[in-house]
Amino acid sequence: MCGKNCNSEKQWQGHISSEKHKEKVFHTEDDQYCWQHRFPTGYFSICDRYMNGTCTEGSSCKFAHGNAELHEWEERRDALKMKLNKARKDHLIAPNDNDFGKYSFLFKDLN
Repeated sequence: MCGKNCNSEKQWQGHISSEKHKEKVFHTEDDQYCWQHRFPTGYFSICDRYMNGTCTEGSSCKFAHGNAELHEWEERRDALKMKLNKARKDHLIAPNDNDFGKYSFLFKDLN
């Protein structure tokens, strides 16, 4: 996956716990082309202020701006969970590792 060769189990564990490795586990080249909305924030509900036309936070808003964005966020969360499960099955993520940086909020219910 990363093209990384490790000479020991300790070196391998260090590599798979790195932020760079985790980013490769969750990100693919196609991601930038298949998603149209913002990256999910962890709040999987629609912004009431947006629906009323009064949200001034724009892309900084932590809530989805409409049904289409919320639906995509839910799809992305499901896709990321599948990537995590596959990575754990393939021993590309340590079984007890629950620190995923910007992706951590997506997996709160898996811990």
